[in-house]
Amino acid sequence: MSEKNLVYLKDLVRFRDDVVKLRVSLGNRIGAKKNGSGWVFLKRYTICKNKHAVLLKEDEKRDRCPLCGEPVQVVEETPSNELIQRFYDLLKQQETVEGLLAGVITQFPEFTNFLAFIRGIGPANAARLIVYAFPPQFGYNANKFRSYAGLAVMFQCPKCGYWYYAGKSSNGKPATPSKEGWLCPVDGTKLIGTAAKNVPYNREVKTFLLGILANNLMMAGGVYSKIIKSFKEDVAAKHPDWPKLRVQRTATRKAISLLISQLFAISLYYREGVPLHKAYEVVLGKEYKILKEHEDFIEAPITDYYVDIKSDKYKAKFEKVVEELGIDKNEVITWLKKKKVIQ
Repeated sequence: MSEKNLVYLKDLVRFRDDVVKLRVSLGNRIGAKKNGSGWVFLKRYTICKNKHAVLLKEDEKRDRCPLCGEPVQVVEETPSNELIQRFYDLLKQQETVEGLLAGVITQFPEFTNFLAFIRGIGPANAARLIVYAFPPQFGYNANKFRSYAGLAVMFQCPKCGYWYYAGKSSNGKPATPSKEGWLCPVDGTKLIGTAAKNVPYNREVKTFLLGILANNLMMAGGVYSKIIKSFKEDVAAKHPDWPKLRVQRTATRKAISLLISQLFAISLYYREGVPLHKAYEVVLGKEYKILKEHEDFIEAPITDYYVDIKSDKYKAKFEKVVEELGIDKNEVITWLKKKKVIQ
């Protein structure tokens, strides 16, 4: 794969993002709604005596004008044929660029040997993930990317205020790993995980990972959907006092972090020839020794191959990847059973 392919992929991803935003914006304005394999269009808005016309969202009800408070009348009308045609033009443009993405993404081993086997990702999301998290650009350092993407957890000392975040700390000293978790290097107190504060990160990337990508994985009902569910049950059992939303977000973040670590390790193997075991030592850095003792840790890449073999061709293709990487399939299956992903 050449640098030219990466630049081209970035351009296509940005172009698709722009087209999707424009299509969605126009669709909202003209009341576009998916109906089976087609679309229906019904524009809904309210108007008051002061002539304030304000669009209504789907199923939204409104008695008074949000601008002046006067009573309103609901208006429903079919948008012009010209605007409907522009919507279809944008839809066609989106399909065209997604076809281009599906072609160029096959030049990336991260896709052909890993992401292609995970339900809920697909070429468009895989392209976006690789553009945002291209491992060589982060030195194959997963912590560096997690910090950049806002995925890392900040650990803080309840006594002295010391904090540790993605390999960085308040006093330049790393937290001390232990079986109980991270300990403060100042007084040995167990650090408490908390939301990162005053730490810069890329909001666009975080929104994609924990919003769009995570939702697609869950909706697909594949192996990562089941992993998120398993992590959610574990977190809820460990923290029964936590609100449901915090439990869900923590489980999602853990699953996406797992996916990222595996992506980086596989990239290092195929691009630099580093054996998978050694690749994880590079990807996870100083935290590797403590993380490998954690019950949720696994080095083998997790894909839907283990739970949903679509065809003999699909099976044979990933069997080749399993052999290349030296993966112990029994180890993976044991982990999946322990996490209740498979029976």
